[in-house]
Amino acid sequence: MSTTAAVDVVSADATAKQKGDYTFVIAHLVFAPNESQKTFPVLISDDGYVEGTESATLLLQNPTNGSLGSPNAATLQILDNSPETTGNPIDVSRTFAGQHYHDFLYREGDVSGLDFWTNNIESCGADAQCRQVRRVDTSSAFFLSIEFKETGFFVIRAQKAAFGSDKTVPRYNVFLRDQREIGEGIIVGQGNWQAQLAANKQNYLDDFVTRTEFTTKPSFAQGVSAATFVDALFANSGVTPTAAERNAAISAYGSGDMAGRTAAVKSVIESGSVFNAAFNPAFVLMEYFGYLRRNPDDAPDGNFSGYDFWLAKLNQFSSPGEDMRDDAQAFNRAQKAEMVRAFIESLEYRERFGGRAGGNQFAPPEDGVMARFMKAVVRLTIFGNAAG
Repeated sequence: MSTTAAVDVVSADATAKQKGDYTFVIAHLVFAPNESQKTFPVLISDDGYVEGTESATLLLQNPTNGSLGSPNAATLQILDNSPETTGNPIDVSRTFAGQHYHDFLYREGDVSGLDFWTNNIESCGADAQCRQVRRVDTSSAFFLSIEFKETGFFVIRAQKAAFGSDKTVPRYNVFLRDQREIGEGIIVGQGNWQAQLAANKQNYLDDFVTRTEFTTKPSFAQGVSAATFVDALFANSGVTPTAAERNAAISAYGSGDMAGRTAAVKSVIESGSVFNAAFNPAFVLMEYFGYLRRNPDDAPDGNFSGYDFWLAKLNQFSSPGEDMRDDAQAFNRAQKAEMVRAFIESLEYRERFGGRAGGNQFAPPEDGVMARFMKAVVRLTIFGNAAG
């Protein structure tokens, strides 16, 4: 294949369920010219249920600049613990920390990070109140981390700038797909992560501004003026930019080629106005995406009443002039709302892993997967189109 091609991969539940057995797989895989194989992670969760061997299906879909070869699907099998744990694994500090890497960063925890967050909780010893506070603080830190802000929160801001600030934007599967695209190979603090992150963000936005759902919006059609393009991004984000922010984005747009369109989107979504306006809705949205692994209006809610309640509460503890790019101010706001504690202690969250009473017992990982992680390798061939 002489041109760049792409394909989506998505998981379909069978006996294994994405809420508790594994992390929902949805990815947009981009193949460079002459590249025909990709490796992607499937993250496996530990739970306290006796279930036996479970399975899910990994499907390749929606090829771009080519068609799928064979095979285009794979079966994921998850082996149960033997014997099963007697308590809820999420009460185990290392499992709790490791699950946050899955749920918020879409990757397996690195050893140094897992050690740090585990010790942060275990340093409390048997002090139950201290442990509760440290679990909440640990959980909050994942949303406020550099890694999440530069991947997941970046995606939310891009999606809202493109498609509006409605609470249905983005949906769970869209968010996970795009977050994975930016987060590929990123572990903050390891290797040349800054350069890799910058390249991932650039590649993501280059892809983003050429997607059909973006280019078919009248304000983003090829050939529109810089002012039209930029003003639509800010309006969709629900903000009135400062003159400096608007001028910077218009300047970045340049002639409106792909590089200019990408630069303008990046300028808008990294502006202080958009960052701060998106913070509270994104925080609430991630409570559902991260902890509950669903859209806010999915069952059992069926509407946005829960989302609206928590957004109103977070807004209640927000003061004019605060800047959520300041980690201390962001952490203080999250603490006051007590939203994180409510979600990690909720029955819906705990039932993902077992729902039983707490305890300090050690919970081993699922048998057959090293450290609750496996690599699913799907070999595929993309046959070129007429231009290939």
